[in-house]
Formats: sequence, structure tokens, C-alpha cells
Amino acid sequence: MPRKTNTTEHLDVLERRLQEALDLVRDAKRAEQTATRWMGTSAEIGTCLAAGRDALSGVRQEILGGARTAVLAYLRQRVGQPVTPGALEGVSGIEEWTRRVRELRGLGWEIEALGSGPARSYRLRADRLDESVVDDDTLIAKITGGRPKDRLIEYLFNVAPWPVAAVRLERVARTATWQRDLQELIDEGWLIQTHEDDADIPPGFYRLARLED
Repeated sequence: MPRKTNTTEHLDVLERRLQEALDLVRDAKRAEQTATRWMGTSAEIGTCLAAGRDALSGVRQEILGGARTAVLAYLRQRVGQPVTPGALEGVSGIEEWTRRVRELRGLGWEIEALGSGPARSYRLRADRLDESVVDDDTLIAKITGGRPKDRLIEYLFNVAPWPVAAVRLERVARTATWQRDLQELIDEGWLIQTHEDDADIPPGFYRLARLED
């Protein structure tokens, strides 16, 4: 599948850039560092790490979609547990991950900050929003970026475990071919269920059951 090919390419870039950064550290002469020499070395290391972050973001985009979706997915897997800033930056693949946390709070997620300064961590207090979220037009309006399937999976993450009507998925996707995009997500491994999978789901409704394996 194209997703696997793109993911492999991004991982190859990530590996190469991290190796380049490691080589620069190994080549740095411990006893002969000067301000000028170290500024040059650290600039090269920073360039490698920035390129590595871009590749990390590329992998995330192929597998999970947007950074906000990735942050929410990670926090929901660890509800009630402290999560470090480093982990959230890694999962999101971007430097401005704190903005995504603020956006999630704006969508109704209770994410509390624990501590302050570099030692601060974050914790998701509840693993789901109130069931009324399935009728919330504001949520649909706030999911705007990415491809149709990226918007679909982000929306399903926000409303899970509640089933949602097909008409709302079409509004999120903003395309008449939303069912094809939904099927693509299913083909990629997302467990998106219908009435045929679970009799408790009303006909014409869909539900994200869990993260893919």
C-alpha cells in the first residue's frame, strides 16, 4: 500500500538524520571545544534533528493523520497517567505540540498540567467526552485540516466510543466520496464498526471501536 511505502521512506530519512547527528557528537573533540567550534557543530546537529523531526512528522501523518489526532490518541491510551512533554512532542512530530493540547481542551477534553517548568507533565482525566458530543456541530466545525480521511479519523477519535450518524461523517469529510475514505481507513486497520458488526449500533451509524493494532 502507498502508506507503507511513504512510511518506510520517512523512517529511512529519520534514521539517516539521527545517525548524522550521532556522528557529529562522536566526532566532537571533548578536550578541544571552543565557543566557535561548538557553535558550528551544534548548528549542524540542530539541522539534522530538525530534518529528523520533519521525518517523524511524516510518519505520523501517514499512520495517524494530524498532530492533534496523534496527541489525543496517545493521551486516551494513557488516561489518568502523567505524560511527559518529550513524549507529546515525539508523538505529534512538531515543536508546537502545546498548541494542540490547548485545542483539545477547547474541544472539551480535560487535560490537566502537573507541575511547572521543564518537569511539567500532562494528564487526561477522562477517556471520553459526554455522549452529547455526537450532536455537537461545533466539533465538526473545528475539524478542518488535512485530507477527508484525516478529518474522519480525528472526528471518530473525538466521539468514540459513541456511534455517530453517517450524515455527520459526510459533513466532516466535506466530500461525496466520504464512504470510500472511510473504507480506506478500515483497510488500513482501523476498527470502525457498523450495525453489521455490533447489533447495539443503530443502522446507518458508525463507531470507532479501538486503536488499530
